[in-house]
Amino acid sequence: MMRHPLSLAAALVLCALPLTACGASSQAQQTSQTATTSPTAPQLGEGIFASPDDADRADADSTAEVAALMLHSWDTTTDRTETAAAIRTKPLMSADWAAHQVEPERNAGGAPWIAAAQHQGYSVPSIIPAPGDVSRDVAPDKAIRAYTVEWTWTTRDGATIHDTGRRQITLYLEEHDGQWSVVGHQSRAMGEAR
Repeated sequence: MMRHPLSLAAALVLCALPLTACGASSQAQQTSQTATTSPTAPQLGEGIFASPDDADRADADSTAEVAALMLHSWDTTTDRTETAAAIRTKPLMSADWAAHQVEPERNAGGAPWIAAAQHQGYSVPSIIPAPGDVSRDVAPDKAIRAYTVEWTWTTRDGATIHDTGRRQITLYLEEHDGQWSVVGHQSRAMGEAR
């Protein structure tokens, strides 16, 4: 029996071809799965949120203003509750007050939060000093600052959300080693912003 080297080579190529194709297909499928399972997450508040680095910690007003804005900066794509903003504000808080910032099981944001979440919304807060004499320096190292905070919701899909919010927030600050920290805060709803 005589074998032809060309026939043998052709048979080997035909046998190897499906194996090579399987390997390439498998590799392409793995690359495709990797690309689709790691989408780019939206940037928190599309990059407009205040951060602890924005505060001049040597100044009570700056520390309080940044904290007031941060406490009302929510992104429904990442935040499960309003307390998520307070947790991001911990670097501006005393260790004792920061320890009190614990996210609850349920969100108290209600209908406006749900509407914003349906459109991947985030809040856009603004502050003005609260009227009256609530804001004052209590001692050289203690201060109270109060603001009226208003926010609107911006959506990533272009939907318009007419729900707005308005609160008065009071922050209690203390200075230690040249840096001001929030040692307590409380807020009360004021109804819709006008």
